[in-house]
Amino acid sequence: MMFKRILVMFTLIVSLPLYNFAQSNGILPFTGCRYFNEGITVKSIDIKVDAGFLLNNRVLLNKEVEILFQLPAGFAEDRTKTVFVAAELTITNLKGAVLFKNPNYFKDQEIKGFQQVSIKALQVKVPLKQEILKAEPECIVTVRIYDLKSKNQLRIELPLTIAKPGEAMQTSKLINDIKASNILYAISAGLKIKKLDVSTDTSIRVNPKMAYLSLDMKEIEGSSMTEVLSGKESFWVYDNTLKETKIPDKQLKQVKGSMEDNLVDYLSKIPFRLKTMTGKTFFIRFRWESADRKKVIEVVVNR
Repeated sequence: MMFKRILVMFTLIVSLPLYNFAQSNGILPFTGCRYFNEGITVKSIDIKVDAGFLLNNRVLLNKEVEILFQLPAGFAEDRTKTVFVAAELTITNLKGAVLFKNPNYFKDQEIKGFQQVSIKALQVKVPLKQEILKAEPECIVTVRIYDLKSKNQLRIELPLTIAKPGEAMQTSKLINDIKASNILYAISAGLKIKKLDVSTDTSIRVNPKMAYLSLDMKEIEGSSMTEVLSGKESFWVYDNTLKETKIPDKQLKQVKGSMEDNLVDYLSKIPFRLKTMTGKTFFIRFRWESADRKKVIEVVVNR
């Protein structure tokens, strides 16, 4: 079967601890993948192409997207510490039409199951074959890891855009954690940031009705003022159901640096809600990328 490539990994796959899954639902950086922890948890989710971390959601046709669910837990064990893991893969177009579906790649293991202690990662390889996608320019890859002996599950929804032929995909062999508190994720590729301070700012006069997320990035190493200023910024705001909320107001920024040590400070102010809108929290995702698309900063916050 074309898509029967989900493997249970019995050796530890080494990767950076990218994502904080204490949050039950949320948005992943780089790809904008949505995840829903519904009884099954993982230490991290890594999304790769050609052995490199995928830095956006544009993938060439006929490439294989690798999704790694690191250290999964939450499966019901029997008396022999055996668990019964299933994985469902669905690919749809943006209108919801199903292009491919496999309800359980572990069908052969339904009776035997797996030893929980042996499962270090669940690996899902999704080939984006032309015969499946046909002429679709975009698709949604949904993976549901579920327990055959309970109602526990973990779902992800990964939006993908098919890149133009010959387009260089944005991937990186190495990504860097950014030291910060009160965030879900703060990571970079191609540069390093010594410190990130996060707060909510309600004193901005450009639009006094809005509350802004303040991202104060200190001592960016591996870039320059010119490169940071010429880069592209984007931000997205989602409600608690992970539905995107359109914000018409623009992001504000201030960039400072010195020629002597080639370190840059970057302050970003992102509008995300009305000041009067209390009692609700939002997911805010910020992205900066250099003009050559080789350097990326991503931050995801819930507040």
